[in-house]
Amino acid sequence: MIKAFLLLLLPAALATAFGAEVSNYDTPGFVPAAELLPPAWIQNSPCKIGANANADGLHTTYELFNGTAREEITGTQLLANRVRELQAIASLREMNKSAEFGKALLKSGGEKIQSVGAAVKDPVGTAKNLPQGASKFFGRIGNTVKSMGEGNVGATQALEGALGVHRAKAELALKLGVSPFTSDSVLQAELDKAARAMAAGATLMNFSGLLVGGGVGTAISAVNMNQTFQRALVESSPAELESKNRAALQALGASPANISSFLSNPSFNPSFNPWQKAAIVATLAAIGQNPDPVLAQASQATSLEDAVYFVQMTRLFEKHHQDRAPITEFRTMNGIPCAIDRDGMLVVAVGADLILWTPNLESRANEFLEMKKTNPNLQSLLLVTDGSLSPRALEALAAKDIQATPQALGPIQ
Repeated sequence: MIKAFLLLLLPAALATAFGAEVSNYDTPGFVPAAELLPPAWIQNSPCKIGANANADGLHTTYELFNGTAREEITGTQLLANRVRELQAIASLREMNKSAEFGKALLKSGGEKIQSVGAAVKDPVGTAKNLPQGASKFFGRIGNTVKSMGEGNVGATQALEGALGVHRAKAELALKLGVSPFTSDSVLQAELDKAARAMAAGATLMNFSGLLVGGGVGTAISAVNMNQTFQRALVESSPAELESKNRAALQALGASPANISSFLSNPSFNPSFNPWQKAAIVATLAAIGQNPDPVLAQASQATSLEDAVYFVQMTRLFEKHHQDRAPITEFRTMNGIPCAIDRDGMLVVAVGADLILWTPNLESRANEFLEMKKTNPNLQSLLLVTDGSLSPRALEALAAKDIQATPQALGPIQ
């Protein structure tokens, strides 16, 4: 644990890049991507990741080059998912060349079934410059977050499900560490073809090199869950998952209004997909407290960045609940869902990439300190994140007697 914590203290050169020598605050701007990502991502990715990432105080925006195509991706977890998607496309195309695949696809009826790859992507033209994720829900730091919506499964779902393709596609996506609800039409088409071949008898023996490992795939949060949960994802339709989620939230005492608002999201813009909702409900159920404060805020999600933020938040709460002290209550404080544990610790969970010490973060810290003074039941404060904190942020929080746990879900792999 100590070793992992020390690895989070970025080199002095990085602190200098932030302006630590000339200011009381970190300066948002470019940081080396290699300081934030595992070496394997840089060396073994099927595409090229730009040398520098733009850190705005909570998020980092990366450049991803795939041949002549260039993408800007905000969020380390979303970058992981995009890299995995590109890996999956390349691997599926290679596998699809096999004689076994060709025979099975021909047996399935070839291309006669319409692909769900035609699903609508970002149907209302999401605004690209609105704060998302941590910047939206924890503090407005920067406004360059780019929306990356996921597609919705269309009317062909019933037809493909009747042919056994729906389950095969879900199982294949799980093994690849990608979302079956991805907005990438190319990946949708490749998944559809492979799933039809699988439903017609093709085996997974050619997939041994494709299986996802580590923490990649956070946008679906399935590879990090137990086998029982994974099987439920594969074997349940979105409607069945919604029914199970509703029953679980009702058992936790959540209000009907919050349950409906959360489960009906997205109402106008792609954000949570069915697997993400199931993952959030599963983590809340593991904690066992009324989740209304979390659901009320999660219902306001309008983008994939927002969805990943709440997936990570609930995972962070569950990790604290299991490993440190049981959570006894959820509360909304200053518009932020927080948890209070058995020891009177106020736990603020923030899904972020790199947290810098900025005036915004200092203001947030002071707000929580003031609440602690006026609430005798609060004994201590903890900021917990799946990302990293700059050296100055760690030092400044410690000076205010606020504990901080970076990379609480483990190092990025």
